[in-house]
Amino acid sequence: MLFLQLVLLVFFLPGGDSEDDFQEPISFQIILISSFYNHSWMQSQGSAWLDELQTHAWNNKTGAFIFLQRWPKGKFCNKELMEVDELFLSYYTGFPLKFHDHGSQWQLEYPFQVQLIIGCELHFGEASVGFMRIAYQGSELVSFWNMTWWPSPTGGSRAQQVCRLLNQDHEDNELMHMFIIDYCPLYLSSLLDAGKADLQRKVRPEA
Repeated sequence: MLFLQLVLLVFFLPGGDSEDDFQEPISFQIILISSFYNHSWMQSQGSAWLDELQTHAWNNKTGAFIFLQRWPKGKFCNKELMEVDELFLSYYTGFPLKFHDHGSQWQLEYPFQVQLIIGCELHFGEASVGFMRIAYQGSELVSFWNMTWWPSPTGGSRAQQVCRLLNQDHEDNELMHMFIIDYCPLYLSSLLDAGKADLQRKVRPEA
């Protein structure tokens, strides 16, 4: 939380909004964590973060994000937010199944955990940077760039096998590329704008 406070102080306080003064990027990311206990028992949880500040949780029953702050809808309409909910619901349900169905092939040992992180960084004065990564047991396994999954240098044959499978789903890859390159930076900017007053109160130094 301290890093976010320092970034927002530079961004929001008078005299601190110039691109020359602002050096550190600010990020928005969605994290999906799937824990596999055995062949038949698996649990998933999702959350979204503005740097270290959690803005959303995930409702397993309704398949929709839960807003944890007063402003996390940004300036987006309900229809746009619903489309994102639907996109991540498909990932929330389909992503763990890939690891469940290919556990033996990829030599995954129970219990294990898989993390999917997707989002973007806003670099003021520069182009935004989108990212999507998958980690296995806390170590990066594969990453997404230019609509293609790439194995981590330390991922070995397992990472190569995961990439081969994920790269077959061209439609999903195109949608996620669109999200991290187009939608996410717009949403992040909108989020900062909508939450500006509240974030200023959080980080404003006491008199």
